[in-house]
Amino acid sequence: MTLPNARQRRCGDCLAVVTGIFCAQCGQKQKSPVRHFRQLAGEFFNDVLNLDTRLLDTLKTLLLRPGRLSTEYFADRRTRYLSPIKLYFLLSIVAFFLIQQSLDTAVEAEAAVVAPGKAGSDDMNFTIGNFNGKAWNAKSNPIAVSWLPDAANDLMNERLGRLENTVRQKDWTQLLHAGLAATPQALLLLLPFFALLLKLAYLFRKRLYMEHLIVALHNHAFLLLAISIGLVLSAMSGWVAAGWWPALFGLLGSLLAFWVPAYFLIGLKHIYRQSWKMTVFKFGLLGFCYLNLLAVGVIFNVIIGLLML
Repeated sequence: MTLPNARQRRCGDCLAVVTGIFCAQCGQKQKSPVRHFRQLAGEFFNDVLNLDTRLLDTLKTLLLRPGRLSTEYFADRRTRYLSPIKLYFLLSIVAFFLIQQSLDTAVEAEAAVVAPGKAGSDDMNFTIGNFNGKAWNAKSNPIAVSWLPDAANDLMNERLGRLENTVRQKDWTQLLHAGLAATPQALLLLLPFFALLLKLAYLFRKRLYMEHLIVALHNHAFLLLAISIGLVLSAMSGWVAAGWWPALFGLLGSLLAFWVPAYFLIGLKHIYRQSWKMTVFKFGLLGFCYLNLLAVGVIFNVIIGLLML
């Protein structure tokens, strides 16, 4: 039902009559972008980051109801939850921030127990290897790939030199930081391959590849959430070292470790609706293939991390 003529508004872009928030003709939103800063800040958190009640509902459903988010998405009940891609990227930011903080805390604790005078006294005897029959050296005997430009060869030798010095000085922190910086990209690259594994495992279910990709996004988002919760429990156990709190946090961590594989198994059952026997078989097959895929991703991640030194 349209509004009376006195209350009808027209879109500023196409001049069509507008009866809602969006123009039905061109799709332009009718809220002016020139408003008070408080209103713009509220829209930023609600529209861009979706930090409202949907976030809590999404996280609760993701953590406690295996496969529910995917089935809700396929049933066109999507507005009450965060979109899979936004959920994944939000949790990836949180998870890798917590990993970074945990790593920094561990490094500080290790540095506190190392004697000040022994920092560089036991360097490792490590070399990159031989090239042209002689020991590699970034200046006197560099690696030169004929089909690469000189700038690329210089950059490669410079990175190898940094790697050699880092390993000799046993600066594992720098290596971990470099690998950690590339981990989000590596996990993101695993998503389409895991979706392909699901497509092959459930080939006769006649589901589209994008459906399997949604399932992969939700599963990886749950994994990131579980990692985040595990890191928080570990940190809290370190903060409260007295009484029964460490035992409680340890118990919660053990339950979380048990819940992760159970979650994936139950999720497959609820989403694809096959018998338990067939679901367990495919769960084992998918797990074996994914672990091998993960190993390739880790190797790729290490290579990228070394290039970022």
